[in-house]
Order: sequence, then structure tokens, then C-alpha cells
Amino acid sequence: MKALKKYRWPLTGALLGVLVFLAVYGVRVLDPTSVDWILNSLSPDPIQHYLGWELFRRSPVHLPYIGANYNAVYPFRTSVLFTDSLPLAALLFKLLGGILPTRFQYFGWWGLLCYALQGGLAQAVIARIAGVQPTFGRDDKSKAAVAIIMSPGQTAKLWGSVLGAGVLVLFPALTIRMFAHTALAANWLVLLALYLWLRSDELMPTTRRACLIWGGMGLLCAGIHLYYLPMVGLVLVGYAVRRALQKRGPAAVLAPIAAFCAAALAELVLLGAFAVNFAGYSNGYLSGADYFGLFVPWLAQSWEQNVYAGIGTSLAVVLAVFGIVCNARKAEKFFAAHRDWLIAGAVVLVLDLIAAGGNAITVNGKTLFTVPIPQFLMNFWAMFSSCARLAWLAGMLLAAVGCGLVLRFWDNGVAPALMLAVCAVAQGWGQRSELFNRWTDYHYYGFRYENKTLLTDPVWEQIAASGKYSHLAFATFDFEHDEFWDLVDFAADHGWTSNSFYMAHMDGNLAAVTLPGELNELSADTLYAFIDEDELARNNCGLHYYRLDGILLGSVEPIHGLTEEPAVDIPAHTMALQKSSVINGTADADTVTLNEGGELLTEAWMLFPGSYRVTLTGSGFDHSYIYARHGLINQETYKMEVNFTGIAPDEMVFEFSTGEPLYYWRTAVHTLDDTPIVVTVIKVEKIG
Repeated sequence: MKALKKYRWPLTGALLGVLVFLAVYGVRVLDPTSVDWILNSLSPDPIQHYLGWELFRRSPVHLPYIGANYNAVYPFRTSVLFTDSLPLAALLFKLLGGILPTRFQYFGWWGLLCYALQGGLAQAVIARIAGVQPTFGRDDKSKAAVAIIMSPGQTAKLWGSVLGAGVLVLFPALTIRMFAHTALAANWLVLLALYLWLRSDELMPTTRRACLIWGGMGLLCAGIHLYYLPMVGLVLVGYAVRRALQKRGPAAVLAPIAAFCAAALAELVLLGAFAVNFAGYSNGYLSGADYFGLFVPWLAQSWEQNVYAGIGTSLAVVLAVFGIVCNARKAEKFFAAHRDWLIAGAVVLVLDLIAAGGNAITVNGKTLFTVPIPQFLMNFWAMFSSCARLAWLAGMLLAAVGCGLVLRFWDNGVAPALMLAVCAVAQGWGQRSELFNRWTDYHYYGFRYENKTLLTDPVWEQIAASGKYSHLAFATFDFEHDEFWDLVDFAADHGWTSNSFYMAHMDGNLAAVTLPGELNELSADTLYAFIDEDELARNNCGLHYYRLDGILLGSVEPIHGLTEEPAVDIPAHTMALQKSSVINGTADADTVTLNEGGELLTEAWMLFPGSYRVTLTGSGFDHSYIYARHGLINQETYKMEVNFTGIAPDEMVFEFSTGEPLYYWRTAVHTLDDTPIVVTVIKVEKIG
């Protein structure tokens, strides 16, 4: 009871976070055996997080890399880090794997925890900045306690800090990332760092204590998501700057930074971050933030560059500035007394904005200048390909400081609390569409919580029960198929490996080049899957072929009880037009229409050696230019020599042969004049 009394205000903030979470997402996500709401996600990322954990829980453990995953891209080694499966949680539940049900997820409870911690820590940070403290228990008879109890404006301001916490509970980055990039929803890590910093004089009286606490923060960040290492690290820089201004000595300044980095590095080594041989590369470019994007929602060039802090944050900052201006003398005394905090906070804010901007300084949609960065530094920093995310620190800092200063500089009483209530409501109102969409998604039974697997034939379980197979192998790499995820889910449930998986920072070229090698050395304990265009490769290898739920499967040995699918002389498959890249035109599932200056570039396929025929059906082809090309990502692409065997306004046919695999093969159609071109079918046949 004493603890509840002592921490009742942070707990009230946490309760606010819990209520918001339950209102938006409901309680069904908290059922640890309910996974269909994840597998039915419209984005591959939540599916990646869950199946990454499922493959990891059954992966063998080889010291020292306790976080290595040997089942996701067998026989390669990768890490649970690169599936964003919350490594700390994954390791904990892996230890309990023997008593867990076949299907088990912890992401729903993680979401609830994130909202609770966001609300509780936000209240604590805001109250600290505001200079308000909770009342002590009745057993505390100190003069300070009595003074606080009797202070007429304290309770109102404490309620104001809870309402201000609502601004951060509804912080856009938390809303957008929850159950999308689920590990990235740990915004509370930034708030925890801010709270520790604000209370550092009490909590870290010695350098040793500071090293322990900041080292623990390094472990938390590395074990949740790598993006929080630079964000929390910048708060630590603010701590170090203030210690330097206090003239605490080099050890007090530098030792906590060293502890933070060492702890994070050691954990990353154990998690296998540096021992992967399949994923974990730098894409070589930076996706920076538009600084005005903190206050203007539509300036982000992409979803990944969205750093909007919300209208409630902007309103809190405006009210805080107004309060400072109206109480200039009080503000002057306050900032003079807290000069070291002001300087350190400014350093954190400036450094964060520099880091979030990448190598291009962009303001209001205009790139002012580009900073020349040596390529080796670019490759290192590009590990954080969306460095714009780092601006979340700036947004949360502005929100917390804004709310805290409103309570500090406006008159005592209910007025500042009401102001922050308005800020919280405005924060939610600005995201009403996103919140409503999520409420609809997670409260509509038929959408999220149905088992929609394509693998409905009971023969699948018979195959698993036979004990013949322990590996699932795809002919090529392409996770943009529902069948892919259902097959990997099946493999994970039965303890099989998969040779293909969607990994963070995956080298798409490595995947494309490596995976077809599975067909060079066929194994009896492997079930081979040919999805869509991969069926063109069926004649390349002598397998027994079967079709279950429309999926072509191959096996070295016959599968008893199943009827083999007869061989086809000319394997053929139709390209998905809706996956095409279209310029100056329109596309849907059935038709692509190109206008003047139009261009169609089909989805990318992997083609095995052989001869092929491509047939395009539609109209206006006598006003087009058609060709095919291939080439690895970010490397030179090669235009192919093709032989047109049929030329007509409504049908174009060309053939080509290749003695080598063609990676990321595409067909292109260009308009030559203002005559519209319509494409209805693009069929590819392997003719030899």
C-alpha cells in the first residue's frame, strides 16, 4: 500500500496508457495463443516478427551466440535481432519453450506494456520538469511533506501532469509503429532515459552507480531495438555535458558513456549481430527527416520519414512559450538557476536533429544543402537507413518539456491542467483517422481473428506427421506471396527450417543468388515449394511433384497417399500486373493502361537457365517499345537480346535463351507517342 501511495501518480499515468491501448486494440491481442491477428496483417512486418520468434524458439543454441537463429535462412546463420522479434523477450520465452503451446505470441502484452510505461514515465518526467511532487503518505510527518500536502495547487498540477502524459501516450510514433514495427514502439525507453537524467543527482550520486544504470540502459536498448541506442545515447550525452559543466571530472563524464557502449556491444555480440552470414548489411544511403516535419504532418517524403510530433505537442510548446513570456522575470530566474540543464538539453536537441537529418538538410520540403560524408562513414551510419526516426527523441523532448513548462509557468490551480487536457485531446484528434482505422481493424472479428491460412488440406499434417521432412526449401526468394508466409508458418509450427525468410537489412542480391542453389543438391528430408513463377523451374530437376491447395510441391522420394501431378511440356505463368511499376498510366489486377510518356516495368522474377517465350496481350502495341532486362539490385542492369516471333497491335511475342540464371528479370513497355497502350496479360512460358 505504501508503494501504491508513493507512486500513485506515475501509476495513474500508466493506467491512462493502459486504457488508451485497450480502447484502440481491445483485449483479444492479449491472448498469447491468438496469432491469427498477426498472420492476417496487411504488412509483412508483424508476420516477420512473430514467425522470426517461432523459428528462433526451435533453433539450436550454439555458444556464444545465444541470439543466433539457424532455422530462418537455413543453412545460414542470422540473428533474432534482424527479425525485430524483441530479442530480450524472445530469449526469455525460448527458455520456457518446453512448456509453451505450439503457437505462442507475446506481442500483445508487449504493446500493453509499452503504453503503460509510456504513460507512467511521461507523467514522471512532466512532473519533474514542472517541479511538482506527489504528496507523501500520512506516516511522513516532515515539514516538507506537510508543506506539500497543504500546497493548494500541487494536486491540480499533478493531475495536469497525468493529462500531459496523454500527449505522449498518443505520440504519433507510438501509434503508427504499434503492431507494425512493434519493437520500435518502445518510445518509453527515451522517456526512461530522460527520467533517469532528470533524477541523476539523486539516483546516480557516484560514478559507479551511473555506470551501472547507464550500462543497464545499453542492455535494454540493444535487446529491444537498435534504433534506441543512438536516441538514448544522445540523452546520455546530455547527462555527460551537464556533468562536465558541474566539473565532476573526466571519469564522471566519460565512464557512463563507456559503460553504455560496452554493455550494448557485449549484448549484440551474444545476440549474434556480428556473426551473421546472411543478413545485416548497410544499404548505403540515408533517409533523413524534414525538420518542419515535427510540426507539419504532410512534409514527410515517405512513411519512414514521418517524424510528426502531433498537434498536441505543438500546442503545448506554444502554451509553454506564452507562459514564459508572460512570466519573464520568473522564467529568467528559473533558467538562470538551471543553466546547466538548459545548455545540456540544447546540445541533445541540436545533435539529435543533426543525426536525424542524415546528410541532407531539409526544411519545409526543400533541401538546403547536402553534407559530403566519406563513404565508409556513410556505410556505417546507413545501418540506420531511416535516420529520420531519430527525430522521435526531439519530438518527445519537446512534448515533455512543453507540458512541464506549462505547469511551471502558468498560474496555480486548474487552468494549466485544463490546458494540458486540451493538448491531449488535440493530440488524439489529429490522429483520429489512424486511431479509428486501428480500432476498426482490431475490433472487427472477421478481419483480424479468423484463421485464413491457405493450407487447409489435412494432408499437410500427414506430411508433417510422417517424420520424413525437417526442411522447407523455396526455389527462389520472394516473400510477397501469401503462400510464402503460410508455408513458413507451417514449417515453424512443426520445427522445420526454412531456407528463405524476410530479414531486416537483408541483402536481396545474396538471397536471389543463393537460394536457387537449393535445387543443385536435392535432399530427401527437404520439401521443395514452387510458388507462382517458380513453377517455371519444375523441369530443371527430377522431383516428384504434387499440388496441395494450389501450391506445387516437390519431393525427392514419393509421398505416399498423394497423386503425382503429371509433367507439363511447357510450364507457364502469368505475371501479376498489379505488382508492376507504372509511370504515366494506371494499373489494377487486370489491366495496365499507359498514356503518353508511359512506362510499365513488371515485377521482378528469377529465371533459371533455359529458353523462354513471353506473350503480351492488349492493344496499341504498334505504338510501343518493348524489351526485357535483368540485373542485381543497385548494380548495372542488362538489356537482353530477344527475338520477336509475333508482332501485332493486340499481341506481341518474343523469345530468348539464357545459359545463366537471370536475377530480377523484368519486361518493360514504353509508349512511343500519344496513343494509349493497354496491357491485359503478360504470360511467360519455359519452352526449353
